[in-house]
Amino acid sequence: MSSLTAVAQDLAHAPACALQLLALDELAERVEQHGDRLALKELIGHRQPFRFPGGQPLGPVQFIARLSETPWARRLAGGDERLLQEARDLTMDKFTLIPHDDRTEGNRSRGGPDCRFYYRGFLTLYEGWCRDNPSANALDQEAAAAGLLQTFVVRHFRLACLEARRNGNPARSRYAWHVNGGTINLWMPTWMSGHSRRAWLDAHVEDLAPDRPGEQPRVQAIIDAELGVPRHVRFEGEDTQPLADRRSQTPLSSLIEQEIALHGLPDVVAEEKIENLHNMRPSIQALGGPMLKRLILRIFDDLRDGCYEEKRLAQIFGISRPALSRFAGSRWRTRPSARPPDLWLNLAMTLARHPAYTEAAEEAGVWQQVQQTLEMAR
Repeated sequence: MSSLTAVAQDLAHAPACALQLLALDELAERVEQHGDRLALKELIGHRQPFRFPGGQPLGPVQFIARLSETPWARRLAGGDERLLQEARDLTMDKFTLIPHDDRTEGNRSRGGPDCRFYYRGFLTLYEGWCRDNPSANALDQEAAAAGLLQTFVVRHFRLACLEARRNGNPARSRYAWHVNGGTINLWMPTWMSGHSRRAWLDAHVEDLAPDRPGEQPRVQAIIDAELGVPRHVRFEGEDTQPLADRRSQTPLSSLIEQEIALHGLPDVVAEEKIENLHNMRPSIQALGGPMLKRLILRIFDDLRDGCYEEKRLAQIFGISRPALSRFAGSRWRTRPSARPPDLWLNLAMTLARHPAYTEAAEEAGVWQQVQQTLEMAR
């Protein structure tokens, strides 16, 4: 099919003047469902749904470019301009690129980013919001769509930075630990051989259950705490940070600090659980990412307001009470040798991974509880 024929079909499918009247989610749906390039052009070239606090409205390309210039972004990329540019370009491709040789949903290219996948993710979030807000008017719906899309773009920029740092760190490589009938993918120093890696893990990681929720981040946290996060040191002397300081860093240290400052601790914990949804118990996996996030934020809200009730929440979110108790039970401390529920273990690990939040937990008088939670999970 010639490019002129493709454009003609797009014009016949949705004239530009009609596209200007569509809401943000309707444009995204045209892109996701039909690979509509004119709808994509309208969305990224003419709509300005994003903004920084106190700033002017921005389109997706301008927003991602501005986002990559922020101190938050530079810290995510470890101060490496090359990695920052790689993350910026990858994020732009995720939300602006439809492969030219593949226009049908049934034959999507696997060779690189395809924005249709990412707009599907955004639409899933938006559909969940609409179910929770059935009486919202058109203006509220458009504002919600803009906010959700901005959050979704920021999240994928963050993931792109982390991936760029992992791929760009020559001092670490991925290691698949096959143990107890399962596999856990980990990042370990390159100076350790495969045999040495397994021997080290066997000696330092106890009570391993590959299929247990939260197991991969728990093991990675042990590796980072004991071995540190090695970095390649340039001969020019550009990296003069003492080894002792490097050992206290983790790949998520800057991320945790910035994400909590921007979105709050509950949101950060919720995003971590969603990103590891495939490792969670089947009853929680069945909720899906958007519903799980709403559940977690509701749990934190109810705890804050002093009205947390497991039975009521289980009914609202359509899961069994035992399943909710295993995920975020409130009475587990009363049972001898009980394993902490998954959500509280994840929260304790998030607080323990970064000194700033360790200090905050100490000042709040809850650090001892955090330590006890981690000890009981071993």
